Amino acid sequence: MNSQVFNSLNTQLSIRVFVGMLLLSTLIVLGAYTLAFDDTQRDAQQQVSELVDAMEYSAAIALYASDAQIADDVVRGVLRGSYVASVHLRNGRGLDVKIAKYPDSSEQPVVRRGLNSPFDSSESVGVLEVSLHPPIIRQRAAASAKKMAIALSSIVLLPTLLFWLIISRLITKPLLDLSQQLSMITPGTEQRLRLTKRPQRDELTNLANDVNALLSVAALSLRKERRLRLHIEALEQQYETIFTQASTGIILLDQQGHCLIANPAVRQLFADWRDDVQSVFSLLTHWENSLFFEPAEFCGLVKNALATHNPQARDLRLKRKTGEQQDWVHVLISCHPNPEQMHIAECLFLDVSNRKQQEDEARFQSQHDALTSLLNRRGLEARLNLNYVARDNDNVTLLLLDLDRFKQINDQWGHLAGDKVLIEVAKRMKALVRGIDLLARLGGDEFLICLHGQPNPQALQQFLLRLIVAISRNVDLGDAHHDYVGISIGAVQYPQDGNDLEDLLQKADAALYQVKHNGRNGYCIYTEQALVPVLFARD
Repeated sequence: MNSQVFNSLNTQLSIRVFVGMLLLSTLIVLGAYTLAFDDTQRDAQQQVSELVDAMEYSAAIALYASDAQIADDVVRGVLRGSYVASVHLRNGRGLDVKIAKYPDSSEQPVVRRGLNSPFDSSESVGVLEVSLHPPIIRQRAAASAKKMAIALSSIVLLPTLLFWLIISRLITKPLLDLSQQLSMITPGTEQRLRLTKRPQRDELTNLANDVNALLSVAALSLRKERRLRLHIEALEQQYETIFTQASTGIILLDQQGHCLIANPAVRQLFADWRDDVQSVFSLLTHWENSLFFEPAEFCGLVKNALATHNPQARDLRLKRKTGEQQDWVHVLISCHPNPEQMHIAECLFLDVSNRKQQEDEARFQSQHDALTSLLNRRGLEARLNLNYVARDNDNVTLLLLDLDRFKQINDQWGHLAGDKVLIEVAKRMKALVRGIDLLARLGGDEFLICLHGQPNPQALQQFLLRLIVAISRNVDLGDAHHDYVGISIGAVQYPQDGNDLEDLLQKADAALYQVKHNGRNGYCIYTEQALVPVLFARD
């Protein structure tokens, strides 16, 4: 409490005013003392001079007559002066009278008067010397200065006290009241400062009004800031909920491609790589190598997005440890600047495995035969690109096959039996061809085999023989029924026999016709010179 009082504006101002007035009065008192001492000393000299003037004639008679009695009276008369310390009267004829009021005084005479004869002014008869007593002078000067100091102190203290009372009432107390009110005001409320008993509009009233206006602005700002903060918190919760619960994977990458943050949905993409995920919101370095089947494609998309600031999108295949399942994601990468003016890449991962599967199934169905799962005519044209074959300097042998006795089986055993024959024939063909070869059903009982690589004539004939023997075996038609089919084959070679698929198929059909025309169940290799079928009788 004492410290608070001492540090108050009222006390500090009063102390400063009092100290200032005290220093000023001290200087004035010192100056007054000096002036009083000088005035007292001048007054003493003047009184002594007047006293000497009054006694000068008697002293001159005493010295002229060398009368010791008169000289003693003169000296004692001068010595009665209040400031006189000693008097010395002497002549040159043996008269020497000196009396000191203060025997120990050693002051030098300050009044020295040469005396002349009362009868002849030109005749010197002696000297009268009078010394003053400085302590008396200082005492008188100190007493005068003391009175002046008391008067000045009163002059200093009374205005200071009056000044303190005025300042305290008009300024300090209202300021303290305003300060206490201000300390009790809660920011953002309707509480305001109030001034009592101040009808006039002075500086304090203006200050209170300005503070109240500032409080109103602050309250309005606080309300706006509070609403804005609540809105931001709600948005942050919404964004956090969207980010953490979204089924779409979201990853933010820096300019070096390092993961800054990832939502939990990204972890679902690592179904086979859970050990490689560092945490829910962070991924290990080079995580893309564990996630994508072709990580270079993803890195290229990120670089293009950061370099061009244009969105990049592509379907990418995910890497799986089993190798059986093929999962796909659609990757959308956008580049945005962050508050530090550094660009970051925002990556969205949409699971498109079902769409890819449906696309693959639709593509498979559009390019494959529904009964035998072999390539159809469209699938064959999509797979067999003779331009690529010519670029790779490859040779292709096309075998056009047509089943014998297939119509009889359909007529005798029905279409279900015919379907079983087609399915079994397709299986037997698949067992004979290689992985690089193509096998297609062109329609009905017509098939085509595309053999990559130029087999020598002997190897081709051996393959055709194995094919005819394999297909000619009995087929189980169900219900303990069996039957067989034969096969007629027309063979052409690329590029010797043509550069166009339609042209090659026409020539293969011409060779096939020769087999059919000459008895069936055989093959014929196309040549420009002559078509010579090779037929086989079934055992």
